Amino acid sequence: MKPSATPPKTATILASSLLLTGCDPMLSLQGSFWPAWIVCILAGLAASMLLMWQLVRLRLAPHLGPPLLVAPSLWALCTFSIWLLFYSR
Repeated sequence: MKPSATPPKTATILASSLLLTGCDPMLSLQGSFWPAWIVCILAGLAASMLLMWQLVRLRLAPHLGPPLLVAPSLWALCTFSIWLLFYSR
């Protein structure tokens, strides 16, 4: 039987998972290290709540559509925008 030139699938997955663990940016908040995506999610939630409050205050919220679609979409937009603003290289 001829040995294969490519490594087994499990070895490839294990090696890639060990090499990719350092790719996530970490932030030090009060001495505790947090993944940057958690910080972006929380900042996106705060920003979307502020934007939604402004839309309600300006009486534009009823014209946007169903709130169950608008609010999570606004949260995702804010989260991804914050991520791109601070962590894009």
